[in-house]
Amino acid sequence: MVKKILIGVLALSSFGFASEISTTAGESAVFAKKTAENNKPLLYLAENFHELAILPGFTMGAPSGLVSGYGVAFAGIAGRRDSDTTDGALAFGMGFGNPDVIGGSVSIGVGSIDPRDGGSFNRGNLNLNVGHHFKEYGLGWSVGMTGLDLWHAKNIDGDYQDPSFYTSLTKLWPNEFVPFSVTAGLGNNSFADINRSKDRKDKVDGFGAISFYLIPQLSLVIDYTSNILTTGISVVPFPDYPISVNLGATNLTEQGPNEKVAAIGSIAAAYIF
Repeated sequence: MVKKILIGVLALSSFGFASEISTTAGESAVFAKKTAENNKPLLYLAENFHELAILPGFTMGAPSGLVSGYGVAFAGIAGRRDSDTTDGALAFGMGFGNPDVIGGSVSIGVGSIDPRDGGSFNRGNLNLNVGHHFKEYGLGWSVGMTGLDLWHAKNIDGDYQDPSFYTSLTKLWPNEFVPFSVTAGLGNNSFADINRSKDRKDKVDGFGAISFYLIPQLSLVIDYTSNILTTGISVVPFPDYPISVNLGATNLTEQGPNEKVAAIGSIAAAYIF
């Protein structure tokens, strides 16, 4: 029954910034579904996956091998705070095709949404993925592009707005104890090691994530992307509504020019039509 829920419905589930929040929002949409009306309260503890309109997220930066399809629209908003700076991003998009054959999604990410820093909505990008679900194996494969520059403020160097490309596999392991998923892939630019000083668009590195479903409404996620370690939780607070909330900490090993651990959070929602 768990396997049926994990690979038998389409919706929304992932995490990040500008292009990355598009991944998070789009991932949440991979497993969204309409639920029948019932007499249950808004907030309750689901006993199994069948009761959920959406699954908790399974990555926090790594692109998923599972893609959405036609009939699902999604949106998300994310925030990041370290000891010095605060930033935010939003994204919206929709699925196309049929992932049992070829499906995917297209989305737009908008960065710097806080007007107090003098740069609200000062960058935007286009994100695209296509993929296929191998339902009999609980496996999804995708290829995609993130961060294609649509606009950016004059003070942002356009050379840093190069798109990133990736390929990803996600495998679901349903079981009666702790269902989990594993994601692994390769990508360049924003997926390459953040410690590379330049020309990351010419470098390819691996990324990955593992998620454990402690209860149907809660997953624990460990993500390693661009040499940055992120961990956190994803929660579906209202089982009958396709809304997921993600909270975590990123850059736990203090990599890159920033070298600061940051708190991150996002909320993503899907609309099924």
